Amino acid sequence: MPGDTATDALDDAAFLSAVETATWPGERFRHREHLRLAWLCLRAHGVEAGHARVPDLIQRYAAALGASGKYHETRTRAWVLLVGAGLAAAPAGETFGDFLGRCPELLEGSLLARHYREETLDSPRARAEWVPPDVAPLP
Repeated sequence: MPGDTATDALDDAAFLSAVETATWPGERFRHREHLRLAWLCLRAHGVEAGHARVPDLIQRYAAALGASGKYHETRTRAWVLLVGAGLAAAPAGETFGDFLGRCPELLEGSLLARHYREETLDSPRARAEWVPPDVAPLP
């Protein structure tokens, strides 16, 4: 699968460090980078700790860039659950590119529409706190 050269230019440790120190450019922290961050955290810390680490990192990153208002709790946690489901079947040594090749549906920004109504995700409550799916359960 073709990679995103901006994201793939850094190895996993350097990418994670760039997000942790808010040196990764905000305009280049898009959907794929969110997925990579979740993939790295879940692999390194396991499901429970990884689920806590991703929102914390994204919130701190957004705050450092002056974009705290962009954080969305439900979207973040739902994507982490979807990445976690993909990781459950991951072979040893799988790279992020391999992971996306095996789980290409994760690149579809509309994937959450299979689990949530648009008005639910657009609600202030879903932005501020976890809201469970209202269309179909997450894996």
